[in-house]
Amino acid sequence: MWLMRSGATQTKNPGLVTGHTQEGSPTACAAALATLAEIEERDLCANARRVGQRLRQGLESLRRHGIIGDIRGKGLFLGMEFVRDSTTRECFGEAIGTRIGKRALELGMLARYDEHWLAIGPPLIITDDHADEIVAILDQSISDVLNS
Repeated sequence: MWLMRSGATQTKNPGLVTGHTQEGSPTACAAALATLAEIEERDLCANARRVGQRLRQGLESLRRHGIIGDIRGKGLFLGMEFVRDSTTRECFGEAIGTRIGKRALELGMLARYDEHWLAIGPPLIITDDHADEIVAILDQSISDVLNS
């Protein structure tokens, strides 16, 4: 259930509502159908599960730096928390996630980051080599920040 604003009556959620500018456009519909066909034909959901597991294992290997708290996510959408103490989960007093994220960007990897975390969401077509490259860049980024 969701609520309407300014005293309007409560109504059931109508489900996924999309569209507006391109709603019903034959070109947009053709593109959407082609995208879905490509996902199915290339079995990209299975690729996301398989490579996502490899990527998660790579992120787990970064625990050796001693600053990784939780690693969360599913498939290819993963995030990790940075903590001063991995046992107590004490936060850093500084924005280490931002520093690591900016260093990763300098090394060629785009990620979403904030003061205490970093998230990645690579495309469904990612390969094992790309996943390994992501982990290598994060490893280097963490090392560079901790050694600066």
